Amino acid sequence: MAVTADSASSQKLRKTPHDDAWNALCRTHAALHGRLQEALAGADLPPLPWYEVLATIADVPEQKIKMGELAEALVISRGGLTKLVDRLVKAGLLERTFCETDRRVSYATLLPAGAELLDDMRPVVRKELEETFAANITVRQAEELRDSLERVRGGACEG
Repeated sequence: MAVTADSASSQKLRKTPHDDAWNALCRTHAALHGRLQEALAGADLPPLPWYEVLATIADVPEQKIKMGELAEALVISRGGLTKLVDRLVKAGLLERTFCETDRRVSYATLLPAGAELLDDMRPVVRKELEETFAANITVRQAEELRDSLERVRGGACEG
């Protein structure tokens, strides 16, 4: 059987298990992100990006982090992070400070009002994740998924 240009082309475009996994990851992230956004809005709480910033800062020593490190942790551009942090500063949830020895380096520091808001947001996020994520995946599967995604992220960061 001769391979025509059309059949050779379609063989090259055939989806692989890696394509399927990537697409499933993207769809799952979008679905969970949407559910988390809805849950926070339904509880009259700020949007998910506020939670992500507050939670990230709350989890570091002294609840203070360099803006560049925060941008990396959240996988957001520095410009996008600056705008987001400005809104949180204006809301009285964070404070921006500068390094005493290098004014180019700035920090985002969690304020008590930010910690209180995070305390209100965490149960909403945890409940939604419990119902949509943890209920559908075992602890072992979650650990394997985390390990797999960390390997992929590590490979992407090297390139």
